[in-house]
Parts: sequence; structure tokens; C-alpha cells
Amino acid sequence: MYIVGLTGGIGSGKSETAKIFDALSVPLIDLDNIAHEITQKNSPGYVGITKYFGTKYLDKNNEIIRAKLRYDIFRNPEIKKKIESILHPLIFKECKKKISRYKSDEYIVIVIPLLFETKVYLELIDESLLIDCDEEKQIKRVSKRDKIDNVLINSIIKSQLSRDYKNKLSNKIINNDSTLLSLKNKVNQYHIYLTNKINRK
Repeated sequence: MYIVGLTGGIGSGKSETAKIFDALSVPLIDLDNIAHEITQKNSPGYVGITKYFGTKYLDKNNEIIRAKLRYDIFRNPEIKKKIESILHPLIFKECKKKISRYKSDEYIVIVIPLLFETKVYLELIDESLLIDCDEEKQIKRVSKRDKIDNVLINSIIKSQLSRDYKNKLSNKIINNDSTLLSLKNKVNQYHIYLTNKINRK
């Protein structure tokens, strides 16, 4: 089984790319989905967060207020560091568990937003695929999608590795500065390339 690590900055188009792979029947593991699962009420991540922060990030139903948590993560380095220390080991463990279910598949894609920032996932993958776009498009897309201000978006972008640095580290790059149709065509081409590469082994 060949493992592709799909990454890219916020608003680059990782989610749309993942949908295209899904339409091609390629198995997907999305770390953001895992993070959401483990922070549901009484799940391990939820327990870790409430054990440390108490009710600070809980609503009246004792559910995590995700928008508030996200805001503080990108405004306060100490909170970011603590949340990551709680969640990242749990996400990694769950990711490895999910990988074991796909051993008979030709290849799978793991959506890893912080592939090069965390580094730990580099040992799991065979190839990295970066979805790249210019910063102005990132800001516009995130502002439209998440309805958050540009100050917070810029904080998130600055918390990630630079575009140039990620370009240098990536095995393959798909530029997503154009249309959704263009992205679909590029992902389909990559799928054909990768399938042929795997079958030649």
C-alpha cells in the first residue's frame, strides 16, 4: 500500500482535493476529521482539554466551543502549544489505526494540514502532495468560507510554514490558483501518474 500525504496552507484547497480523490474511490484519512472525533464530548481529546482548561471552552451543554478554541489557539502561543500536546499524540495514534484498515488498497491519501510543521507523519507516508495557491487567494477563500476576519486568517497563515519552504519540501505540487475544473483535471492526472507508478513497481 502506497501512502500519499496531502497538505497545503489554509484555504489552499485541500478539502476540495480530498473530495476529488474520494470521487475516484481513493481511501481517505482526514486528520481534521479525527481531531473533531476525539474532541466530541467524553472522547479522549475532550477529556484532556477539559482536564486542563476546565469549562473555559465549554458551552451550556458541555460541548466544546470550537470557534472560541480555534481563535485562542492562533492568538496565544502557550494555549496552542498545550492543545497540540494534548491532541497531536491522540490524532497520530488514531491515524495509524485507520491506516491498518486499508492494507489491501493500492494507495490511500492522508490529509495532513501540518505535514511539514509536525514532521511526525513524514515517517508514515511514501510521497507528499502539496496543494499550493497564492496568499491573496487563501485569504479570500477562508474569509468567504469561515466568515472570520483577515487578522485571524493572517495569524493562521503566519503560524504555518511559508509557501516557498513547503514547495521545496514537497514531492509533488498541484497549483490551485485557477478553477475547480482545473483542480479536478490536475488531480485526475496525478491519480493516473501515481497508479501507473505503483503498478510499475
